[in-house]
Amino acid sequence: MNAAPALGPLTALERRGLLAALVLVIGLMFPVRGYLTDDTFIHLQYARNLAEGRGLEFNPGEPVYGCTSPLWVALLADGMALGVDGVRWSRVMGALATLASVALFFQLLRRTLHSSALCVAGTVAWAAHAWMARWSLSGMETPLAVALTLAGFVAFVSGPSWGSRAWWTGAWWSLAALARPELVLLLALWAGLLGVAAVDRSGARRLAAGVAPALLIYGGWLLYARLHFHAWWPQTLAAKSAGTASLAFHLDNLGRQLQVLGATDAGVGVLALFGVAALLRLGPAANRSRALEALPWLWVIGLPLSYLLRGVPVLSRYLLILAPILAWLGWRTLDDWEARSGRPRRVMAVLVASLIVIQNLVVYRAVVVPQVESFTRALEGELIPWARWFGEHSPSGAAIATPDIGVFGYFSRRPILDLAGLITPGMVRYLGSETQEEVIARFRFAAIARPAFLVDRGGGEYRLLEDSPYAASLVPLGLARVPNLGVARPEPATYSFYRIDWNTFDSLHVAQPR
Repeated sequence: MNAAPALGPLTALERRGLLAALVLVIGLMFPVRGYLTDDTFIHLQYARNLAEGRGLEFNPGEPVYGCTSPLWVALLADGMALGVDGVRWSRVMGALATLASVALFFQLLRRTLHSSALCVAGTVAWAAHAWMARWSLSGMETPLAVALTLAGFVAFVSGPSWGSRAWWTGAWWSLAALARPELVLLLALWAGLLGVAAVDRSGARRLAAGVAPALLIYGGWLLYARLHFHAWWPQTLAAKSAGTASLAFHLDNLGRQLQVLGATDAGVGVLALFGVAALLRLGPAANRSRALEALPWLWVIGLPLSYLLRGVPVLSRYLLILAPILAWLGWRTLDDWEARSGRPRRVMAVLVASLIVIQNLVVYRAVVVPQVESFTRALEGELIPWARWFGEHSPSGAAIATPDIGVFGYFSRRPILDLAGLITPGMVRYLGSETQEEVIARFRFAAIARPAFLVDRGGGEYRLLEDSPYAASLVPLGLARVPNLGVARPEPATYSFYRIDWNTFDSLHVAQPR
């Protein structure tokens, strides 16, 4: 099943196919080259403080493990320390990582498929992936995480048998886990299967080689995180899952995952399901020695399952780190059929690739581009100006309470109280039992700090003036309107900005029933 084809020089077809794939992904990146998200500036805020010598912290002097991608932050900080604009540098690195992911996917197919035509067709189809294009120049860590995941799988399938280059595989996936925390699951699956497959002395050596870089690279980071942040895991994990224990939420989350993957990967997903039969053909005696063959399957099943179990609201970028592996499994199924029939199926390869490309281009044009353009306009025209206003009209220590911390922290250069709990851990205990709207209306954040300003998102214009028992302590400053908050939340949102009069709050708080 995992016998690698003999690799020779690139054929003319492969060279043209790879070039076409790279041209295609560049063409798709161009219309979304201005895309920015609030999370982009969370990374940039951490990176700027690191580059300027204030440490790996969002608010200087408040070490909270709120950066889910320490590797990405470190790379951003390197460029910013050299004087490069952070946004521009993040886009350059995103573009390079996206191009690398296409080249690495091509290598993964070339090392595991026997048909050059299928290799080319699969690479072109992957280059058209709508979600990959969306996040390519967003300044987010997603392209880097995808590239590192693929680099690990290329190492995994290289050599005389899968997993024989254990050190390099473990090293790439350890770096990937520093780009996206979910990739710790891939590391754990890798280590577990290495242990299962360690049936002899060579297997034991492979286990040691595969685990060593994880202990060195990721283990070293965990030790630093524990010493600096007093935490092993990002605060984001607790904040994202707060208040999401209901059955209705889990069912909705499952439907959301199927919707995200189905929009771009339905074709390869169906093909991959047929490939399950290949695993079932392994005899019982071979199961332990060939356990590593199950790794890609366990990854594409285990990641969505982990999101469901933890109650994490899923975005397209969360699932993008498994999309190329799902696609690889689908193309391997076609390659297996072709090998068993003994006849090349170039027409089928072209047909399948064409359908995948068309599907992704439709999603790209109908969903990705409109959402990117509308949200970026609102971010640049509404939220960033307000963030700068806070910085220009307040003393340096004046804090801002907001559910969107990136833009307001980065452009105001003021301390942030995170109403979503990502960098303010004390908020999570309230969000576990109340909605964010209720938490804000009841001024739960007052038990943590007393910010000068409050940003309220959603619920209509100045809704706190009617919904909050502390409305009299709020001085309205203005509004901002955003047409959507992403593909997952396509409805419009209104931001209301207030100054807080804490003397009035104190008088009202005393009068509130206990």
